[in-house]
Amino acid sequence: MSSIRINGISIKNYRSFGEKRDIVFPKEDYKKPIAIVGYNNAGKTNLLNAILYGITERYVNRNTFTRDDFHNRDFNNVPGIITGIESSTELKPDGKYADLTGYHFLNIDLDGTEIENAKIESYKDWEQQDKNWNAFGASKYYKIFYVNFHEIKKEISTKKTSWGNLTSFLAKHIKSIVDSDKDMLKKKNTFKDQIKDSTKNVLIDSKLNTFIKQIQINYSKNLRNNNCNIEFGLPDYEEIFLEMMFKIGLNGDSGNLIPIEHFGDGYISMFVMAVIQAIAETNSDDRCLFLFEEPESFLHENHQEYFYKIVLCGLAENNHQVIYTTHSHKMIDIFDTKGLIRLEFDENSKQTEIKYNKAKADFSSEVTISQIEDDELVEQVRDYNNYIKIIEPNLNKIIFSRKVLLVEGPNDMLVYKEVIRKKVLKITNDAKFSDAYLNFNNIAIIPHHGKITALVLIKLCKHLGLNFFVINDFDFNDDFICKLDFKTENEYKSSNFYKNEIQKIQAFNLKSEELSVTTKRAMITTNWRLIQESKPDQIHFNIPKLENVIGYNKNDKDSFGIWDTINKIETFGEELIPQKLIEFLEIDKIKPIK
Repeated sequence: MSSIRINGISIKNYRSFGEKRDIVFPKEDYKKPIAIVGYNNAGKTNLLNAILYGITERYVNRNTFTRDDFHNRDFNNVPGIITGIESSTELKPDGKYADLTGYHFLNIDLDGTEIENAKIESYKDWEQQDKNWNAFGASKYYKIFYVNFHEIKKEISTKKTSWGNLTSFLAKHIKSIVDSDKDMLKKKNTFKDQIKDSTKNVLIDSKLNTFIKQIQINYSKNLRNNNCNIEFGLPDYEEIFLEMMFKIGLNGDSGNLIPIEHFGDGYISMFVMAVIQAIAETNSDDRCLFLFEEPESFLHENHQEYFYKIVLCGLAENNHQVIYTTHSHKMIDIFDTKGLIRLEFDENSKQTEIKYNKAKADFSSEVTISQIEDDELVEQVRDYNNYIKIIEPNLNKIIFSRKVLLVEGPNDMLVYKEVIRKKVLKITNDAKFSDAYLNFNNIAIIPHHGKITALVLIKLCKHLGLNFFVINDFDFNDDFICKLDFKTENEYKSSNFYKNEIQKIQAFNLKSEELSVTTKRAMITTNWRLIQESKPDQIHFNIPKLENVIGYNKNDKDSFGIWDTINKIETFGEELIPQKLIEFLEIDKIKPIK
């Protein structure tokens, strides 16, 4: 049983990576796929390429790198990659061993502006004192599969290049099976003889055979009567299986087969999905390494989610390490933060930054909530992860965003999207830019569907290092936000405000019945917790509710009524969109378009 796993990688001066950046991968007991996310040009492909060089899957020599691989195309920025790997020790046919355990260093030597040498040097220790001689040429003894879904048709090609190399993961795997299958090897000579006899029998007395013989006569003459022999036949045994092709019979039609490469990229992606599953299922004893580049390419959204849950998660659950890049919010679990690597390209420093990589830290969304039982206020701790994922299907978009605006519900999202659009339109007088403003600035607006779930999402944004702003209904007519400035819960609950002043605050339910003191305390405590989790410039309360602020005074939550109301408003005040929200959305930085 072979096994290989990447523990971590350190990159400096390679393409978009400038200053040294370290990335740690979760340990072996982590049974989930590892997602590399980030918006366009963040450096995801550069990271994946660095991994391929670091694990020696891609051969490195002086011709591997060019000036374009040096950060900012500056020869003073010599690329450096260090990869930490754990692997099994595998016996080679010559009696020696293959072993990738240790650290692998990319070293590039320059002579001025000319690359004189480039190689991966492997050591058993970080200090580079104990050379790992068993690492040379070792990668082929492990099950490493790299699939670039951008070039999906190339990934199903099993033919060799003009240099005799195999490039696709499928070709390499088929060759590995053919070379190692003992039952097939026993039948090798019989197979070769049968193929030769069958070919000979077909060609006897044929025009094709006459044509081939005439070629031999002419060729011999051209070579000054050299007695050469020409044979027209099938490839050698080792090559035959690489010259074969997969064919598909649609709707079970086995008599009318179509080569797989004749289908569209989406159909081929589904086929590749089946190949990957088959590789994992037929290598149950091995612990493989799967590297995928944007597997959502060419897949419908529903199939993206299927691919993530069935294929990627399935591989990881069966002890394989799975690392993939993605743009799709359907192919991650936002609460599974151990396996999340988030990249951003910093426009100021002009380099890729690791915005999130906490392979040892689980995100806990357990929040304390105030429950009323038998007219008593009871504090409970609950985990809302799965609940939020079900009620808000777009939640995963958070991780792909630069900033996140959390609003209370669908009506709030409706209002704030329109308010933002009108604010931008007033400055720019550009309708299309106004419509796309949030997208252009990579700002997500997500409904949190309630204050408790808002607490969870605030915690999540803080855990991920995401800039956020949260908007909630205050649910009280009186504005006493300034009184909720207590630093600790003990200070808050022992205060005169909590013990006495809350009793005097008037609040009513939908039936116009006054709320009990216990209920008011629970509601105000939740508001206090929201303030505590946020900073003052990250939260806004609509007093008492959004509908009242915009002048829609019905309690029916009618979206059409709210839409009509907001469309009649041309000027929006601080009570709806305060200056701190305008600054968060960067609307204050917009310049009029001339």
